Amino acid sequence: MTKNTENNSGILSIEMFDNLANRSPRFHRISAMLLDHILMCILIIPIAIVFAITSEKLGFKLTDGMSFYIWVLIIFLYYNKDFFNAKSPAKRIMGYQVIDGKTEKPATELQCFVRNFTICVAWPVEVIVGFFNPERRIGDFLANTKVVLSEKEKLKTIWTDLKRTKLKLNYIGIIIIGIVYFYGLSYIIP
Repeated sequence: MTKNTENNSGILSIEMFDNLANRSPRFHRISAMLLDHILMCILIIPIAIVFAITSEKLGFKLTDGMSFYIWVLIIFLYYNKDFFNAKSPAKRIMGYQVIDGKTEKPATELQCFVRNFTICVAWPVEVIVGFFNPERRIGDFLANTKVVLSEKEKLKTIWTDLKRTKLKLNYIGIIIIGIVYFYGLSYIIP
């Protein structure tokens, strides 16, 4: 047993994880997808719980319609996880970036939004497609994007990107598309 394994008491260290990933890009890509899902749930669910508790304490009663719109907001945040520099939290940690299929430059915010439409609807199918094609999943084909190796970053770089962000027409367009999309869903989902 190596010293590294002994110190971690059976938990995979970053070095061990990277060794596994070097042997299998599929393992690495699927792990990034799962880590993204876990991180987004860790980030979003507490916000929803705090909101629900605060609204109850302030005397607001959440109706079914209000609960639906809170759920919509959560999904909207999930759709936009790649928004800053075309890297979601897990992509930053594991060293990936979403790029435009034609220009090879970081994908636009709109492309990142479109590529994540399929995540909430067909997440298990996306994982299977990602296993067989680590570079592109169904959403990537829709948005003409692909995922490539990039420099690994710390999560705090999201705040740096957030500070540098200026309001653009893309952002307003994405919000309008999101509102129309979810408004349409409100008629489909009872």
